[in-house]
Amino acid sequence: MVPGAEVERDSGGLELIAKTNSVLDTLEQHGEASAQQIALATGEPLSSVYRLLQSLVAIGWVDRGSHRGGYRLGLALMTIGGQLEDKVDIREVALPALRRLLQETKATSFLCVRRGPRAVCIERLEGHAVRSLAMQLGNSLPLFSGAAPRALFAFLPAPERHAALRDFRPQVDEPPAPAVAAFDADMAVVHRNGYAVSDEDVTPGIAALGAPVFNHRGEVVAAISISGLRSQILGDSRERNVDLLLQQASAVSATLGYDVTAGGDRDG
Repeated sequence: MVPGAEVERDSGGLELIAKTNSVLDTLEQHGEASAQQIALATGEPLSSVYRLLQSLVAIGWVDRGSHRGGYRLGLALMTIGGQLEDKVDIREVALPALRRLLQETKATSFLCVRRGPRAVCIERLEGHAVRSLAMQLGNSLPLFSGAAPRALFAFLPAPERHAALRDFRPQVDEPPAPAVAAFDADMAVVHRNGYAVSDEDVTPGIAALGAPVFNHRGEVVAAISISGLRSQILGDSRERNVDLLLQQASAVSATLGYDVTAGGDRDG
């Protein structure tokens, strides 16, 4: 081997890792960005960024965005367990329901999946009334905070809920996990109603409704939600919003093979 070649190879590998990390950080911050936007944010040549994006798309770390020329974090980085195909199906299957929710309510609609003690947003369609900074694409919340996370949490088996609370480590400015007994009582209400309510507990003035999505085995695999101004979500249209959300969550579950007539058999 030529003297110094191994050092150069190691240096090149570290440089590639650093560039990859910069690209992924940019997508995490922006949710979705073009190659040109990423190049400007990272200070890398556009041609280099484009080649790197093609490689990241090929291995599933980056996905094509919802707009032409856009990119976003791939499901391989967001997966919470299970097969990647399951998550791809959930995103694709849920899109019509999210679009229907947006069309009917004008509120921001979300699709979230579980990752350990947190819920991560893997799809978001922006509403017309207000742009909330919470739960941007790729962002996450604790499973005990917000409507979609709590809708996911309530339909997990009790041992999994307790383990998630035990393992939770708050990020900056996040509250600690609630006491198990008090939270179990809250989850019992969500389980009984079939949906969760977030009333300004994440963002002042913003409310949300969330409902669980189940797979063909009856396991909760995701949650869909709508979020907007409190008056928009929990005002005069609250009952209509709840009905529409439950209908769309049921439709997504049915498409994933869940027997919607077996709802009462889910674990609590």
